[in-house]
Amino acid sequence: MDPLASLVVASLRQGDAPIDVRERLVNTLRDAAPLPAFVFATCHRVEIYAVVEPKLDDEAILARLRVAKGTAGLRLFRGEAAARHLFRVATGLDSLIQGESQVVGQLRRTIDAASAEPLLDATVRRALNVSREVRARTVLGKVTRSLGSLAVDEALRHLERPREATVLVVGAGEMGKLASRALQRRIKSLLIANRGAARAVDLARDLAAETVSLDEIETALARADAVISAADTRGAVLDVPRLERRLAAGPLVLIDLAMPRSVAPDARSLDGLVYRSADDLRDTTALPPDAIAHAEQFCAAAARQFATEWLARMATPVIQEMHARADEHRRHQLARAMSKLGHLGARDREVVQALAWSLTNALLHEPTIALRAVPGRAAAARELFGLEERSR
Repeated sequence: MDPLASLVVASLRQGDAPIDVRERLVNTLRDAAPLPAFVFATCHRVEIYAVVEPKLDDEAILARLRVAKGTAGLRLFRGEAAARHLFRVATGLDSLIQGESQVVGQLRRTIDAASAEPLLDATVRRALNVSREVRARTVLGKVTRSLGSLAVDEALRHLERPREATVLVVGAGEMGKLASRALQRRIKSLLIANRGAARAVDLARDLAAETVSLDEIETALARADAVISAADTRGAVLDVPRLERRLAAGPLVLIDLAMPRSVAPDARSLDGLVYRSADDLRDTTALPPDAIAHAEQFCAAAARQFATEWLARMATPVIQEMHARADEHRRHQLARAMSKLGHLGARDREVVQALAWSLTNALLHEPTIALRAVPGRAAAARELFGLEERSR
């Protein structure tokens, strides 16, 4: 049996599912995320990682995850394959730009959500370790491109005089930072809007940019020649009235990297607006095939090793419960025996107690050694020692 059999991930990624489908799933999960689980949503992908009963079939798992059956492009990974998938995601192998590193920061922010379940927590932390090792050993560590830099290239491509332009970046998170840094020294003025002022102020200070609050976004729009939206704005903040007022003064380039998107559906085709979503961006570069193959092999080997270690970890509580159960029986039987041997002196009582200890330890010695050598026997040990009834 796969020691990671209870680990599952349902994945909707760019290339397999259009952005409209991914967006619907994000909105669904925001209202009712399953537990124990965490949602990993970026502009590239929407994924739900969870721990479920291994006996559940795929349909039951999707119901547990609150993912509609038949969702277009959905991929479901289970057990070791789920761990391997997360390792590939963490190394950037599953990204639009292979090897991009922004996914590491995005994944790191899921640790708190994953920490409530030991297997989820261990898998995320191992994925971050795998990412560090792969980047240190292969050319993936030299990749500097990001979706933020692609968004900047696309935005500036549509401006007649980029060097004289003002660009508004909405969001000071991982993606907003990358876009803002990619804009540095390529435009005249940079505006940064963010829900939390402190993060925006820190970023703006590093880049000699100006900060605005989300409440002032319409004033910032009036000054901007282009907008890169890279923040979770909790839905569309750029609607038809707001954008029409801005477009009355001239054309606007808007790159929407948010998930869900920050531009209202009916505003995306307004006259004078050049609108692009994450799905409209393309990376034309490619890493050497041997580097990709090496990274893929490393992720696969790391998943196998993680499964082996988790299997060994599974045996530890069984061994502890087995010894606790035996000790309980030993104390009970010893108490009964001593009640019938009241004529014994202190020295004789010590001999009887030592005998009970040695018999218990001798009987448990071989099963303990066997479980440590082959942790996969843990389930059988639970049944043989009656530990299933004890845990109920």
